[in-house]
Amino acid sequence: MKTRKEVMFLLLVIILLGIGCIFFFSQKREEQKSQTSMKEEIAAAGIPVTSYVVERAYWDYWKTYYGKIKAASEQSITAYVREFVSSVHVDVGDMVIPGDILCELEKVTQTSVLTSQQTEFENARRDLERKKHLYQAGGISKQEVEQAVALLNERKARLQEARTVFQRTAIRSSTKGVVLSKNIHVGEIAEPGMELFRLASLEDLELEVMIASSDALHIDVGVPCRVLYSETVTRGVIKRIDPEAQAETGMYKGVISLERTLNLYPGTFVEVQIRMDSRRNAIVIPDDLLRRERNEAYVFVIIEDKAFRRKINPGKSQDGLLEVRGELDEGEVLVREGVDRVYDGATVVVIQKGQKP
Repeated sequence: MKTRKEVMFLLLVIILLGIGCIFFFSQKREEQKSQTSMKEEIAAAGIPVTSYVVERAYWDYWKTYYGKIKAASEQSITAYVREFVSSVHVDVGDMVIPGDILCELEKVTQTSVLTSQQTEFENARRDLERKKHLYQAGGISKQEVEQAVALLNERKARLQEARTVFQRTAIRSSTKGVVLSKNIHVGEIAEPGMELFRLASLEDLELEVMIASSDALHIDVGVPCRVLYSETVTRGVIKRIDPEAQAETGMYKGVISLERTLNLYPGTFVEVQIRMDSRRNAIVIPDDLLRRERNEAYVFVIIEDKAFRRKINPGKSQDGLLEVRGELDEGEVLVREGVDRVYDGATVVVIQKGQKP
């Protein structure tokens, strides 16, 4: 009895599942018929699209490179006399201005020399005054007075030289810039002519960039550039390009002159954009209008209520815009949004006209 009830329950479940499947598939067929009918209606009425009206515009094409900031001029700071270094006030990377003391040399020897020359000068000055009085009294000749004058001038020159040497025991900067190198430490001996520091002037900065040979042939002196760093843009121009390529890379070194407003240290790496092309009245369209199939690029041109496929020769693209040469005319209307649903000869309905890029 129990087995019979179980069989009846199982049959009931199977019957209900069968009815459910029949209902599900019949609904699915109805939906498919409805969608097919809707597509046919849309195709008959036209595929909704937005459009873009072709216009002529000013076209600048910039190519991006990366380069390093350098100083257009560097200054070598050398020692004037042979002395021990008593103190060093700057390190590599420090900013300096004219008059800043970079380091100081021992002053003992130069102080002694200066004191001696000062004494000799005072003695010569007093001797000249004495001989002038004697000459006026007729006690000596005019020649002796002239000799005293010559001796005083000699002592004065030596005193001035001693003062200059003494002042140069304090090694100072003569430019506004940054310390690139330091070659001396406290306790070491500075020799005459020895380079103690090298400074890079921040008044005149340049940018060195390695340029591909294919681009270097098309870049002339004076071509505008844009240097991008930390959300700021600084303008510059091509100053020169080396006539020979680097043996290791085959690239050409270019030097870009920069505006004085740039506040960067030499050695900083930055992004630079070089203007490779600039033309007026170019045909430029948004690059999302372009479609590709195999090796062919094309757009859809709207004529009356039809969309027709037209092959184009795309040029350079940047910032979401594409240059087109020759295949489009100003005023023609292209399919923009909805282009993925359009086919050659399709009927379209423009729901928004003349969108800008």
